[in-house]
Amino acid sequence: MSFLAPLYFLGALAVAGPILFHLIRRQPKGEVEFSSLMFLDSTPPRLTRRSRLENWPLLLLRCAAILLLAFAFARPFLPLSESDSVEGVKQAVIVLVDQSASMKRAGLWDQATKKAKQILEQADDETLFSVIAFDSVPRTMLSLEESTRLVADTRKSAARDAIDQLSPTWESTDVGKAIRYAADQAALLELGETENASSTPNNPNASATIETRIVLLSDLQSGAEIETLQGYEWPSRVWLDMESLIATTRGNVSLRVMPQMPAADTDEAIREAAADVVRVQVAQTDDGETSTFRLRFENQDEDAAVIQVPPGQTRFFSVKLPESGEAGDPVRTATLTVSGDRDSFDNTFHFIRPKRIEQEVRFVEASRNASRPSEPSAESDSESSVRETLSFYANQVPWSDPTREVTLKLRTEDDWSEGLDPATTPLLIINASATLESGRETIEQYLSSGGRVLVVLDRAVDGATVAALASLLQSPGLAIGESETEDYRLIASVDFKSALIAPLSDPGVNDFSNIRIWKHRRLDGLGEMPSVTLKLDDGSPLLIRRDVANDDPDLPAGKVWVLTSG
Repeated sequence: MSFLAPLYFLGALAVAGPILFHLIRRQPKGEVEFSSLMFLDSTPPRLTRRSRLENWPLLLLRCAAILLLAFAFARPFLPLSESDSVEGVKQAVIVLVDQSASMKRAGLWDQATKKAKQILEQADDETLFSVIAFDSVPRTMLSLEESTRLVADTRKSAARDAIDQLSPTWESTDVGKAIRYAADQAALLELGETENASSTPNNPNASATIETRIVLLSDLQSGAEIETLQGYEWPSRVWLDMESLIATTRGNVSLRVMPQMPAADTDEAIREAAADVVRVQVAQTDDGETSTFRLRFENQDEDAAVIQVPPGQTRFFSVKLPESGEAGDPVRTATLTVSGDRDSFDNTFHFIRPKRIEQEVRFVEASRNASRPSEPSAESDSESSVRETLSFYANQVPWSDPTREVTLKLRTEDDWSEGLDPATTPLLIINASATLESGRETIEQYLSSGGRVLVVLDRAVDGATVAALASLLQSPGLAIGESETEDYRLIASVDFKSALIAPLSDPGVNDFSNIRIWKHRRLDGLGEMPSVTLKLDDGSPLLIRRDVANDDPDLPAGKVWVLTSG
């Protein structure tokens, strides 16, 4: 038996107190004087051996209580004997090193590497070592499992080499994820040793106990995430030590250029978002000493802005991009720097504002009455006839975004294939017309180059169109017919794994049950290549997709979609 605090046994000397109190004979409190005795000399009572210690059971109880208190405060424990494990108690140390962007501050990284190597030197040669670096995600440089396979004399040198390979990055910090990752590694090692022990039941010494110490080396900067540890069940025999690192400079200002997001999905809002003005975020820590800073672009003589950011606060500013050699053409690649900060590791931001790509969505729509002579219609019916065309609804879609200027261009059956290139025409829309048959070879070549084609069956089709569509879908037995009822149909099956439908898989927008399809074409005899993205309640597909592979691995796969209703 051993004791954690043996000095508390000095408290056992207090046992002399009860003995002393038992030796003191209590005198009667009340005294009555008699006249006949007032002239006699008083004689103290003679102490006998019996009168010295009285009430032995009470004395023993009092002494035992004091001795037990001293024994309890000394914290006795039974150490694990060598016979209880293969190599006694195994010690493991996991060095958890923060390598996020904040570790670039003056003096922090040198402190981290120095303390990490000191931890290695303080441990004995039989200790298992692991080195884990982390920023937003943890990275194992040397695992405990790898350390078990090394010779004891080489474990420290392997851990030192792993530490020397580390350097700070520009990523954010997730301390909670890193601590949880290290604790899981320790728990898995303990589990592995237990399984190895249970595999040899005839050996009474085949059990291992591992005590793991996780040492966290971090500056614990403001904003480091720890939410991952919530609800985590901490493994047994794993301890966490915090080694806080302190920068040699006080205060820090960080600079960030915010992404340009349009306020609305309109062409005007998108153009404003892609203008020559950038949104800048400047933040200062609580221990800052100044609040005035200057923003300046590289190779510019004048400041872009002079800003005020109090300590512990964040401010947003709009900064105009400088112009290049050509008047009116803003610089698309720029370097912005904030000055006035003592720690300059994160005071420069390099960014690129690419020019918007000009593309077009090519729409080939044949009139419903193209095969019949046109009949004069009343002027009042012109607006309703326009609203019945596919191009009317395609014009309502906001095709452009901050990186692309996309226009919807209507093409006739004569000029739709001129200059068809997936780079400039990422999407081709064709309805169920004769164009599908006459331009089949051009469409297949466009698909093999990475193009995308949407075929909309907005009308009854003839045999030639069915044959062309069967070729595009790789379904020789394809048959197309009209729906058997004139009542509406509902969408019964949705493939949310499809990239086209995946943005609509979140709760609140994933309900397709109220969409009514009044007219659609039935497709039978589909091959194995196409996949059904949307299916109606009568079993017929509503949206079909087929991926078209190409020989060039650098080109994206082409895609053809077939919508069975207009």
